[in-house]
Amino acid sequence: MMEYSDTMKKVTRIIIILVLFLSITGCSTKEDYSFVKSIFQTDGASTVKAHVDILRNKLLEYKIKLNKRNPNYYCKKTDETITNEIKNSTNNLTLALLTNKINSTYKDYLNIAFSSEYVTDRNDYLIMGIYKLFYRAYTVERSHTVTTMQYDIEKLQEANKMMQIIQYKIQTATNNDGNYLFITWQRPWQIEVLAKINNKKEIDLDKYTKKQLLYHSNMSFQVISSGMISTIQETLKSLGAEATNLSRSAIKSIFIFL
Repeated sequence: MMEYSDTMKKVTRIIIILVLFLSITGCSTKEDYSFVKSIFQTDGASTVKAHVDILRNKLLEYKIKLNKRNPNYYCKKTDETITNEIKNSTNNLTLALLTNKINSTYKDYLNIAFSSEYVTDRNDYLIMGIYKLFYRAYTVERSHTVTTMQYDIEKLQEANKMMQIIQYKIQTATNNDGNYLFITWQRPWQIEVLAKINNKKEIDLDKYTKKQLLYHSNMSFQVISSGMISTIQETLKSLGAEATNLSRSAIKSIFIFL
């Protein structure tokens, strides 16, 4: 009799919990419903959501550093707007060169960012391209994803590969004059020497070796972008998927984002 009584008590508790849950979801506001859903999220989905927050913060950190190092290549008028877009996880902003293009993608932004032609506000296209890549991969518009089954593994794997390519191109891409598109790792003297070489000015190259000229003396940008790649790979692993590291030859073979 005692065991039967304990069983009945457990069943009664379960019924009460179910009734309370149904009453909450049946007459709650959108905010209440979101709260209830967040309680019932799987551990995996919560982990992925935390990864989105990490990526957002790293991208904002990268944006600040990039604009400080390349102060003539971003629009001060839209700087705060871009920051708020990332902070608020919205997808409303379209930059000038893409205003007439319907359904522009992250690849459109990246192709402009890495164009060898002159581009106004190149930094902005790079940051927005990366942001839209993350936004697409993590389906950020569905901010209350309930289970890990709702994430698209292929899009996350694509983001992992694309970030490796982006990282490499930031370090190596040059314009039609042979100057680097983005100044990240170079010291002032390296920039000056390269400019003289591109302008075919006489310079005592015996003072420098190729290794010295191409030595990555500032690794802070690389550390942040590597952190982004690592976070995406952690997401893939948490979803039970493969996280591929591209070979250098594979990365070098990508000229434009198709």
